[in-house]
Amino acid sequence: MEQYITSSAGAGVKRVKRLMAERAFRRQENAVTAEGERLIADLPEDVEISVLYIDAEKKEKYARLAQRAKQVIYCTSNVMRALSDTATPCGVLAVTDMPHKKFKEGALVIADGVSDPGNLGAVIRTAAACGAGGVLAVEGCDVFSPKVVRASMGGVFRVPLMQIGREELGEYTRGYKVFALDMHGENVYNMKKEDFSGRFALAVGGEAFGLSAQVREAAERIISLPMSGDMESLNAAVSLSVALYTVLYALK
Repeated sequence: MEQYITSSAGAGVKRVKRLMAERAFRRQENAVTAEGERLIADLPEDVEISVLYIDAEKKEKYARLAQRAKQVIYCTSNVMRALSDTATPCGVLAVTDMPHKKFKEGALVIADGVSDPGNLGAVIRTAAACGAGGVLAVEGCDVFSPKVVRASMGGVFRVPLMQIGREELGEYTRGYKVFALDMHGENVYNMKKEDFSGRFALAVGGEAFGLSAQVREAAERIISLPMSGDMESLNAAVSLSVALYTVLYALK
């Protein structure tokens, strides 16, 4: 079904803007926004696009994407700018159901208080690329905020996600060996593959405060990445990415 709109005052546009801005509204509506040609084109086949907004001037360009959507709404460039969360809109935005995947076998990634959307999105992207069993976001920014969705390059639709409070950590890590990344931990390259046998979780702290007391208490071991010079830390997403690939693919 196709529809054309020329005003940003309509209910549909207001709904999209609320979905982008409000965590509680996203959960109430069970909906997520995804913006950008590549991100939408790469959505897994099991993700249903309930509404697809397309700049009417780019109708032909995005004709293939329109074939996947239950409803397509063409709009003026001004309306698309009102909808967009980016400085330079590319002209296509999707509304999908919020994914609800159950945790599966594989490494559990814990993002402990990661408040930067770009970092959290990169953590989720790495977890999806490594086939992690899930990502546990302990507080921090919302895993389904538009910036996180974009930074994850669709990873939020591919890996199971759960956002919890710190008081719930013990419940969700029961049965896992928790390894926490910290600059004062043991060198991960001195460890063995067998150290990470069975069910394990790899935790990384947020940019501002690092690992929380709850994650430290839950951790069986504190591990670190070796660094030379005067550098004392790495970006959270970089640390997690290097450590996860090391643990899964490099250790003997």
